[in-house]
Amino acid sequence: MTAEQGPGGTAGRVSVAEQLPAATRPVPPMPIEAPPPPPPPYAGFGLREIIVTAFLRRRLMAVALVVPMLLGILLTLGGPSYTAETVLSVLASRDSIGAPDISGFRSDVQSVEILKVVRAEAELMESHDVVRRAMEIMGPLTIYPWLGERRRFGLLPARPAEEHLDRAAELFARALRTDTDASSNILRVRFTSPDRAMAVRALDALLQAYFERRAELLRGENSRILVSELDRYTGELRQIEARIVQEKTAAGVLDIAQDITLAGNRLNSIQERLDRVQEQRATTQAQLAAAQAQLAALPQRVTASLESTNLVSNDETRNTLARLEQERARVASQYAPDWPGLRDLDNRIAAAQATVRASARNTFATRREIRNPEVELLSARIVTLQVEAASLTEQLAELENQRGAAQARSATLLRAEAGLRDLQRRRDGLEVVYRQFTTREAGTRAEEDARRVRSAAVQVTQRPHAPLSGRSLALPFLAVGLLGGLSAAAAAAMALTWLRRVFATPAEAERGLGLPLLAAFPPLQKPADQLADDTHITDLAAQLLDVRINGRRPQIIQLLASGEDDERDKMARLLALEFARSRSRETLLVDLQQDGRAHLAALGTQPVSVERIEGHVIAFNTVIEKLWVTYEAEKSDLMNPRVELSQIQEVLSQLRRAFETVVIIGPDASSGYPERRMAALVDANILVVRGEITEAGPARENRDAVRSAGGRILGLAYTGLRQIVPQRIERLIGA
Repeated sequence: MTAEQGPGGTAGRVSVAEQLPAATRPVPPMPIEAPPPPPPPYAGFGLREIIVTAFLRRRLMAVALVVPMLLGILLTLGGPSYTAETVLSVLASRDSIGAPDISGFRSDVQSVEILKVVRAEAELMESHDVVRRAMEIMGPLTIYPWLGERRRFGLLPARPAEEHLDRAAELFARALRTDTDASSNILRVRFTSPDRAMAVRALDALLQAYFERRAELLRGENSRILVSELDRYTGELRQIEARIVQEKTAAGVLDIAQDITLAGNRLNSIQERLDRVQEQRATTQAQLAAAQAQLAALPQRVTASLESTNLVSNDETRNTLARLEQERARVASQYAPDWPGLRDLDNRIAAAQATVRASARNTFATRREIRNPEVELLSARIVTLQVEAASLTEQLAELENQRGAAQARSATLLRAEAGLRDLQRRRDGLEVVYRQFTTREAGTRAEEDARRVRSAAVQVTQRPHAPLSGRSLALPFLAVGLLGGLSAAAAAAMALTWLRRVFATPAEAERGLGLPLLAAFPPLQKPADQLADDTHITDLAAQLLDVRINGRRPQIIQLLASGEDDERDKMARLLALEFARSRSRETLLVDLQQDGRAHLAALGTQPVSVERIEGHVIAFNTVIEKLWVTYEAEKSDLMNPRVELSQIQEVLSQLRRAFETVVIIGPDASSGYPERRMAALVDANILVVRGEITEAGPARENRDAVRSAGGRILGLAYTGLRQIVPQRIERLIGA
């Protein structure tokens, strides 16, 4: 560290003059790309967030609330409306399906059919043709005189005359209502208009148009049409019968269902026989393999008997020894012990005993072998199994041929059955239609003859009538306006909350970014300009001094950017003041966002014109003891992508040796490699979030970029804090 005297103090230069050993701190990984973790919701979508958005956008909430209420008030300015009503009784007649007539072909009308008839008459009453004819009878300008006047407060010309009738019919249809009762055959018709007499006249014209249109629909010669249809269906039935005969002849069947059943039974029988033969062949092959294996393991000859003895044939030595012993016993009983004959017998006995002992050492064995009887049995069995296996193989081949023929026959029958089924279905349908047309033709012919003497099916029970007192909708309109205003305000609040991408409270930033909240600051412009102490800054400095990372206190701390106007420069100035002035720590403020001139001016110092060495970091002291501020640090090697990592580590190591605390103001753009490398090399990072300004997307991208580079993020600092929701409401919702 070298120093030069200048007008504002001493200028110092921190640089790497030569290639020095790399710092002892391990090099963090520097990945180019890393998949970010799945993002959480920006600010949440709960009750607290909706209330915060409502107070944050209170003007829009007021507009959404007031506009529907004003519309409701405007609707109440109109006068009362009158509803004219007429009642019709719908009776069962020849026009109703199922009513008995003189032909006797139709059944009695049921109650459920009466309801259908009433509903059909109501649909006819509301049809466009009837309404248009009623407007022609009455005149569109009679009921709606304003159709001939200028539109849009006189700004647009009146509608063309050819559009009056259609427009009047549309308006009349909107004010017309028909009601039916499920328990009766009564049809009520209502029309609402501001003029009582006009409402009654309109219903009279509607009834006239309705009865005229109904009479037109009931006229016509239907029997002639039915006869032509009968002729056409007769020809179609004959063609289908001919095609059915042709299909059966081509397939060679008489009864398709019986033939399919027989073919299926035959195929099933062949398959069962095939399964049994395959099972039998598998059993035969298994037995053959087992017999061959046993035959290979058996010996050709076996031992019939085996004798072993130590006696020699025609050997009388033992018998002689026994006779000599008997003779000596007899002589010993008759002569004296010293008689010479006894000695001779003893010698002969000893010689015989020696001979017996000599012969006992020799053993003789006799072994008799014969041909193994199991070999002949297994050989005969193998021949039998081989013959059986060959027979089963031939039988399987024949069964496969039979199964192929049966499957081909079944496929032919199925194809024929599909075509015949379609033809029969068409024939059945045509026969049903043919019978119906025959019946209807006879009944229609008789009905046309009796049409002149038929009674009316619809009778007017009550002529059009309207009450003398109209109905006012002022209170309903006011209630609807109030409810609509509340609904619009609630919908606007939810929509704005869903679309909001900025953090309005520290809790939202903490949840949205997944980082712990270290401190929250009100606007920092005034404290930063006055160089005043701030309790929130003091608390943050205490946390940074108390924290330990891998057993050591962080010396180089970078304030990460979340936007261009996030007040991280003011926060860094106040934090550096706290370390230098209140904590008496050698502190360096490194400005990578700008050139540092604004901080030097605020601290009573101006940069001195000194010789700059390319890539070096220039720092000036300030009026605050132990506080240094860099000048044009963004031009140094710290943000140079061409500088190797070891050189930047050496610069940071020198900064650690020269200063106790280094506060770095991160650059605006944090997506490049130099910014991510710096975030990974510093001891700790703090993400600065500006309330109501910082967008969640860029802040999350900056956080993910730092994490992917291996940087440590202690948490977030929230600036621009203000009271958005009243404290009572905050306590109520637990925000």
